[in-house]
Amino acid sequence: MANQRAILVFATVALATTGCRRTGSDPVPASLPGTYVYAAKGSTFKKPWEVSARIALTPDKHFSFTMDKAFEGNRDSTETSVGTYSVDGDHILLSEGEEPGPSHEVHKLLIKADSLIAEVGWTAELFIKGVGAPNVVFVKQRTS
Repeated sequence: MANQRAILVFATVALATTGCRRTGSDPVPASLPGTYVYAAKGSTFKKPWEVSARIALTPDKHFSFTMDKAFEGNRDSTETSVGTYSVDGDHILLSEGEEPGPSHEVHKLLIKADSLIAEVGWTAELFIKGVGAPNVVFVKQRTS
């Protein structure tokens, strides 16, 4: 009887803690908010290209994303996106739009010291390697 009670208590605690983690967000580490940048340039089939992107994270779990790109010297218009983010262990989840949900695109990044490393699928990784771009690592800008 005591063993059954111990198993029941353990199972209840395990379910409660895993359930809380999936529905909410871990606390935002004080060092996380700030501006992170990525830049790459290269040449594919003798055609020069360059990309720069910026993610700004606020302490209240909002983000803004901007990306500029050029191909053969022709600049595209700046792409922008805004939304909310949540923290799940050592990952940040960016959700476009004001409220997270299944209808919004979610981007997952690994939090590593002063960097955010994009976790892309293997097809995107092959494409990135194919065009000669470095891994998508956003580095935190230092404020003076």
